[in-house]
Amino acid sequence: MERQDQAIVGYEQVTLWNGKRVPRIGIGTWIMGGMQYSGGKPIGWGNVDDDTSVRTLHTAFDTGVRIIDTSVSYGAGHAEDVIARAIRESSLNRDDVVICTKAGTLCDPTSGDITGPTDRKVDITNAIDSSLRRFDTDHLDLVKFHVNRHPIDRSEEVFEALSEAFTVGKISAFGWSNDDLPGSMAFADLEGFEAVQHDLNVFSPADDLLAAIEKRGLWSFNRQPLAMGLLSGKYHGKTPNVGANDMRSSGLTWMRYFDKEGAPTKDLVRAVETIRELLTADGRTVAQGSLAWCLAQSDRTIPLPGCRTPEQAKDNFGVLSKPVLSKDAAEEIGKIIEDLQRPVR
Repeated sequence: MERQDQAIVGYEQVTLWNGKRVPRIGIGTWIMGGMQYSGGKPIGWGNVDDDTSVRTLHTAFDTGVRIIDTSVSYGAGHAEDVIARAIRESSLNRDDVVICTKAGTLCDPTSGDITGPTDRKVDITNAIDSSLRRFDTDHLDLVKFHVNRHPIDRSEEVFEALSEAFTVGKISAFGWSNDDLPGSMAFADLEGFEAVQHDLNVFSPADDLLAAIEKRGLWSFNRQPLAMGLLSGKYHGKTPNVGANDMRSSGLTWMRYFDKEGAPTKDLVRAVETIRELLTADGRTVAQGSLAWCLAQSDRTIPLPGCRTPEQAKDNFGVLSKPVLSKDAAEEIGKIIEDLQRPVR
């Protein structure tokens, strides 16, 4: 497999907290954990094949992607096992990749299903150690607390564990996956705190959070940059539902992009059609335009599109070879969506 160390056309590489220079985009691997449940509802993904996942990761590596985002809870560690295999079977060395995982969600050791969040110091420490074993490495590049909007006063043990892991060299940095502005910044003064993970896509801007991240010189890791696939460009008119074995049909309260039957939200599908021409300028696909929009929001944003197949990875990360989306074009897209989503009085 050819090594991709050169600068990427259109987008300059950035230097991270650990001195690694990489393209400013990563691959999300939630889907690679496979199917699992939480409270009887699907919170994972069916019809996932490990061999395909490995080929998908290799395709991402071929395009220059070096940042890999995962979690201890994705398939109860299964996604981490798949990633470790993909790295072993590639031409990359451990230090060529940026391994970013998350801790704070517990899984049943037998079924693998999610049992709930944890803010206990011992659980966070054990999660870090389990990830180190799966990746067969002496350090992780980044570990984030994986409980969104958790109370600040109940998160102190978590960041004690992360700080201690940073001090002894088990992790190179840490952060919080948190959309709450005060919470995401509550521990940002700690040495080693480098990143906040949060929702960001054309339907979910995060201007205040990005301003705080930029002010502190942190990194913005963007979950759902393609709105759970809604911004892939494949949904039109009477698109079939995603199916019962797909977490997008779980009816979770935060799921705004698909309804409880797994059908894409009609108003948002129409909104995509409204901005399709702007997204696809300069030869981009809809997915590439949507990722380019995230990249244009800040020099600190790192979109993390999930990919099920090599074809999706090739499409998504093809954004790196396209011209940079201008600030003016990004603002025009944002303004159109804002107007469409403004309540009618």
